[in-house]
Amino acid sequence: MSTEIQRASADALTASLQADRYAEILAVVAAVQAAQVAPQHNGCSCAPARSRRSGGEVAAIAAGVCACVGVATAALLAVAVAAVAVGFTAVVLLLIVRQIRKGK
Repeated sequence: MSTEIQRASADALTASLQADRYAEILAVVAAVQAAQVAPQHNGCSCAPARSRRSGGEVAAIAAGVCACVGVATAALLAVAVAAVAVGFTAVVLLLIVRQIRKGK
């Protein structure tokens, strides 16, 4: 049973690392796309020009999102580990109570 928990914990950790890598890749792609977008001018001056975020700003926002995803993943992993610990504690307590009742 212990190896199953360790395997599940390792799988959860691997999944969280892959999610972080995926978020980083998306952030880099967004930064590259933002840097490659050329300002389009259609000759109409009726609407004010909209300023675009620089590549550094996009990268900083993406890094913040990645950090938030990492914290959320760690929190969910901690909740899962705590749930498993509570489950094992309940099973051990149940076995102890059965042994005590059996002895009477």
